[in-house]
Amino acid sequence: MRNEAHMPGKLEYSFNASKLGEFTLDKEVMTIGRKDDNDICIENLAVSGHHAKLLTIFEDSFLEDLDSTNGTYVNGQPINKHPLKNGDVITIGKHELRYINDSARVGQEAEKTVLIRRKAEPAQSVANPDIHAIDFEPEAGHSKLDTAKLQILNGSGAGKELPLVKSSVKLGKSGAELVQINKRPDGHFIVNLDNSMGATKTRVNGQEIGARAIKLENHDVIEINRLKIEYYLSS
Repeated sequence: MRNEAHMPGKLEYSFNASKLGEFTLDKEVMTIGRKDDNDICIENLAVSGHHAKLLTIFEDSFLEDLDSTNGTYVNGQPINKHPLKNGDVITIGKHELRYINDSARVGQEAEKTVLIRRKAEPAQSVANPDIHAIDFEPEAGHSKLDTAKLQILNGSGAGKELPLVKSSVKLGKSGAELVQINKRPDGHFIVNLDNSMGATKTRVNGQEIGARAIKLENHDVIEINRLKIEYYLSS
């Protein structure tokens, strides 16, 4: 029961001013790089194996460099993390990817967006793995979703809880986050951050979630490696 109402953006792929194709940003997490396991594969020695990552939330997309050798550029400027706006030109090696999305909001409301940025206060954590809370956009008022929590079911941290009051949280060891839970108006959605070969297979109620965002229901059980975490909406 995923929300398909938003219109995803796309990337027009070109080399030496010749258009080679386009990619629709129809997954919440997509990777760009030279290796075959990337969503967008660019076979060029100037491109790192896993060069950059795209995170799409609703109509908006964000670009992050993955410590690539030659860097990632937007409109000629090197970036680390960058909110994309319609018409932005991403340069990776000698290849260009033009971002096309008339409905993207981040270009007009960048001042209201916090892009995967560590906060100054200590990160929230629940046993192992560490949990980092990251806001993407401020929210007004309160809803039933503000009562949602995660509870660890096994291991040394069994019984510990994390209230899901943030717009987004990542689960995983510090610097190697594995999954992300995003709060949307219609619920919480979980998505893998690493879909490469050999990556940890996250499961919800025993089923692998793959690369798609999956809406969490009350009492769903999330499995990350051997760790089991329950999602629930408290009364």
